[in-house]
Amino acid sequence: MPRKKVLDEQLSLPLAHLDEAGMLDALRARGATRLQRVRFRRNRSRMISLSADHTSLNLQECFRAAPGPVLDAIAEFVTAPSNNAAFRRAVMRMRRWWDGQEGDDESTPRAGPVLPSCATPEQAAVVAELYARLNRTHFNGSLPDDIPLRVSDRMSRRFGHIHYTKRGGTRAVLEIALNVDLLLRGNERHLEETMLHEMAHAEAWLVHGHRGHGPIWRTIARRVGCEPRACSRVRIRRRPRGSRVTDIPLIAAHR
Repeated sequence: MPRKKVLDEQLSLPLAHLDEAGMLDALRARGATRLQRVRFRRNRSRMISLSADHTSLNLQECFRAAPGPVLDAIAEFVTAPSNNAAFRRAVMRMRRWWDGQEGDDESTPRAGPVLPSCATPEQAAVVAELYARLNRTHFNGSLPDDIPLRVSDRMSRRFGHIHYTKRGGTRAVLEIALNVDLLLRGNERHLEETMLHEMAHAEAWLVHGHRGHGPIWRTIARRVGCEPRACSRVRIRRRPRGSRVTDIPLIAAHR
């Protein structure tokens, strides 16, 4: 069986992840023979970059789980002239994958350990209580009690995200993460809205195996009362650059 076909069959498995060597092999098998090195990055503003000599490629880590057609597009990006129609089609295909995998909620499969939370013990307790209450009142207690909850000071544009996996045929949520700015006083409504948004993703994944902001997620979002949109357009209070958030959200007055 041709090597490319074998790789495509392997990549068709749910949430299969390639390491850097595996990605290099997959792209070279697709004609990117000048390529010598692939690195996965956590860069949230750039999905792909190629060195001037076309030998070194940086990819956002969501592409670890890219299916065969997206790998074809990456190889086309590496090999085609930038003024070529095939190059532009490749960029569009990669961007569709990027948009579906790296939306504002960052609902992506993830390899490796989760990052530490920047929440204080008091903030972590409030976030945990919020999750437990919304699980009872909006999801009938159907979501797992032990989904890790993390507060992140690394997000800028995003309000929250979810990471999940599938191992041995079992779907699981690795974490729900929230932007630390949501803990500032005055952002309580947006904190709850974001938590509901991510919990809707958790139900869509755990119950239906659905990722992204498609019709299943939108149905759940409407049912639980959060805006059925991938990106929120609201403005929230923001902390000064470089400062810490010590506020304890007053969530009891909401919902």
